[in-house]
Amino acid sequence: MAPTQLEIKVRALQRLIKEECYYKQEIKEQEKHVENLKNDKNVDPYDLKKQEEVRDDTVKLLPTMYRKIEEFKNNLEEFLETYEGGDELDDAKATIGEADQLLKDNRL
Repeated sequence: MAPTQLEIKVRALQRLIKEECYYKQEIKEQEKHVENLKNDKNVDPYDLKKQEEVRDDTVKLLPTMYRKIEEFKNNLEEFLETYEGGDELDDAKATIGEADQLLKDNRL
């Protein structure tokens, strides 16, 4: 059976929330890697510079990620205003709450 519009919207928002978590984890790993390279006297300065660029590029993605999460959350909330359903609303509302908390904690 094909997923409903509600399921699609909830899963899309959940995917973005999970993706944001992966980006933050990647940033932490990159920061640790850059720090290790800085402490290594034998490291090529070019390699260090490139790793810093990788880290910075990932950091630059976060504001876009938060805008997308907010957009998908708002879209889901608008959809719920007209949706007539049952138990599946709990999952949607929980996901919206999770997105709200994530956005609140990470205001730039």
